[in-house]
Amino acid sequence: MLKVPDNLSEFINVTVKIFEDKKIKDARLNAELLLCDVLKCSRIDLYLNFDKPLTKDEIKIYKDFVQRRLKNEPLQYILGKTSFYGFDIMVNDKVLIPRQETEILVEKVLNDIKSRSLKEVSVFEIGAGSGCISIALTKMLKLENLDVKIYAVDISAEALEVAEKNCELNGLKHGEIKFIVKDIFEIEKLSRNFDYIVSNPPYIPFDEYHKLDKEVKDYEPMISLTDKENGLKFYERIFKIASDETFTGKVYCETGFDQKEDLEKILLQYNFSSHCFYKDYSGNFRILEVKK
Repeated sequence: MLKVPDNLSEFINVTVKIFEDKKIKDARLNAELLLCDVLKCSRIDLYLNFDKPLTKDEIKIYKDFVQRRLKNEPLQYILGKTSFYGFDIMVNDKVLIPRQETEILVEKVLNDIKSRSLKEVSVFEIGAGSGCISIALTKMLKLENLDVKIYAVDISAEALEVAEKNCELNGLKHGEIKFIVKDIFEIEKLSRNFDYIVSNPPYIPFDEYHKLDKEVKDYEPMISLTDKENGLKFYERIFKIASDETFTGKVYCETGFDQKEDLEKILLQYNFSSHCFYKDYSGNFRILEVKK
């Protein structure tokens, strides 16, 4: 920016041009959200004050934000937060940024619980990350006055620190969701029964990982994206755990858009009664439901 813009409107217009030149998607939305964070205001407030100038400190912070975005750092990491299923979720580079597709996973589990008229629900989440899935399930089920118990494991202690903060952010008491640092490949079977096993595991094949956008590959944690193999390693472990007689519930997993055939081959190794795939907003098979 050679000439310092006079007001919010000019800052947005200049930033949009810079972002568009760098092929950053949703350039105007990015510019507006960054400014909203600097000014601690809503987008509506932004529109109502387009003629407002920025202070020197605000300009400094905003320029830093813009430079970070130009280096492909995800918007959510710059803002330090995102929205998932209507809830605020803190994020940093220790956790995967929640995707819209994962909201379908939560929706399918909630719909199944309602269809069964359950009064008490127990869930075992594999790969908790930011805690967004467990938090959304807990908050929504509590609104229905259901007694919910969730155990959520992740190999990353740093990720679970974020998850704990997200519980606090969303008004959940410490320990209300039990987060446990654990490598799923050290678990042969569950020590108790659960109504559901839920997971959004790392499912990107390693040979596809290097083709990801820089925004994803250079910033989001590798262990949350790929199993460093064929993308099926975690499903094999999840199905093995679920196949044990200790577990009598259902399994819900998010899957890669082209993994349906491979996953069905793995499922043939077990005596599950049935399974079903659900499509995402783009028409790709994205959610897998498995019944014992």
